[in-house]
Amino acid sequence: MGEIGDVLAGIDWVIYHSKEYKIRILNLSLAADSTESFRTDPLCRAVRSATAAGLVVVVAAGNYGKNSSGAEQFGTITSPGNEPTAITVGSVNNRNSTTRSDDIVNYFSSRGPTRSVWHDASGIAFHDNLLKPDLLAPGNRIVGVKAIGNSSGNNNIVAKHPELALKTYRLSDTNGLMEMSGTSVSAPVVAGAIAMMLQANPGLTPPLVKAILQYTAQALPAASLVEQGAGVLNVEGAVRLAQALRTDVAMAVTAGTIKSGDSLLALGRAMPTPASMINGESIPWGRLVIAGGSHVLSGTALFSSFQGFYNPRVVWGGTSWTRQYTPVYWTSTPANLYISHTLENVPSNQSLVTSGVMLVDSIAGPSSYTYQTGAFRPTANLTNLSQSAGSGIALSEGIALSEGIALSEGIALSEGIALSEGIALSEGIALSEGIALSELSLQLFSSTGDLVVTGEAW
Repeated sequence: MGEIGDVLAGIDWVIYHSKEYKIRILNLSLAADSTESFRTDPLCRAVRSATAAGLVVVVAAGNYGKNSSGAEQFGTITSPGNEPTAITVGSVNNRNSTTRSDDIVNYFSSRGPTRSVWHDASGIAFHDNLLKPDLLAPGNRIVGVKAIGNSSGNNNIVAKHPELALKTYRLSDTNGLMEMSGTSVSAPVVAGAIAMMLQANPGLTPPLVKAILQYTAQALPAASLVEQGAGVLNVEGAVRLAQALRTDVAMAVTAGTIKSGDSLLALGRAMPTPASMINGESIPWGRLVIAGGSHVLSGTALFSSFQGFYNPRVVWGGTSWTRQYTPVYWTSTPANLYISHTLENVPSNQSLVTSGVMLVDSIAGPSSYTYQTGAFRPTANLTNLSQSAGSGIALSEGIALSEGIALSEGIALSEGIALSEGIALSEGIALSEGIALSELSLQLFSSTGDLVVTGEAW
């Protein structure tokens, strides 16, 4: 158990020491129930600062995909998973098989869109309604090392749920293996995949990493954009696409020597074949990228040319909100080593998406849960339609900022009866599909009046 302030202090520590220790990835397997928009939510602001510093931030989506009656509920993404710069990870159930054809989205995995609230100058409330999660990764009955937590050799989770300990593989009474489920164990799978991507190409920026992960993901046949995002993690495809790109992108962005439309492919390289062989199966890439939380993009131009939203200091969230975050370094220390804070500004006119990129929004249509369109359209269906001749719109002028406003509405998300207005938090453990473990449950106030977050820390 702990406080939001402790999490913020931890993120600050990572930002401050990121260059000193060459930290590239920050995994946040935690969640808080927040109704506050990503624009002002403190956890989201901290994640934006980390991204601007060059850190790839991976966040668990939450485990509130179904309500107390067992029915699917939407609008249950937790904070900071509602942050547009974060890579928000949901959970896929591989049904204990090595093939992918039978994989499904875990029922407990939180669904989008994000339902955090902001108010305009007149005090009128609006929902963020960002498309989340970004993608899925294995998160059902994942086997790992059982840490020692007490004199009996059990950590707190196993002490409360001894069925999680795997007796077959126990080496002694004080060590062995255990299994866990939840998006808390899905997020580190993605973090590990990103480490492999950065080893293959250290020059990737955080938003470029996210785009690669989504473009190469496998779209499950029946799940929608707000259930699976772009699809299931494909490590082989993500690493292979990363290898095809320039290795100086992050450095060029910082130096200001790369602009929208510049070549992104490495010298002599071409776009790789958009399919992967995994365990003897041919896995097609979904080839969809969710940008700005409201646009679905496709096309090889996404990676043959640099896109403005690949700049980690530019935050694009929804159809009318963009900001630029600039790290400020301490002057009393070695130059550009320790970050003091970040400055937030409305960016000047610039291109976010270049011409030639395919805008898939028009294919998705208006959002309807009943008719499975818009945000509720199956991702695989969008993938197939976007690759069909004559479908989609190839942008002739791209998407640009004019006085900070993104000039396109994207996928309009109606309120709809399928959207949950809040998150009914359980006691932290939900027994379903194996063992579904909530990252954190939020107690509004402790006996001292402090905001308290309870949960099991790894």
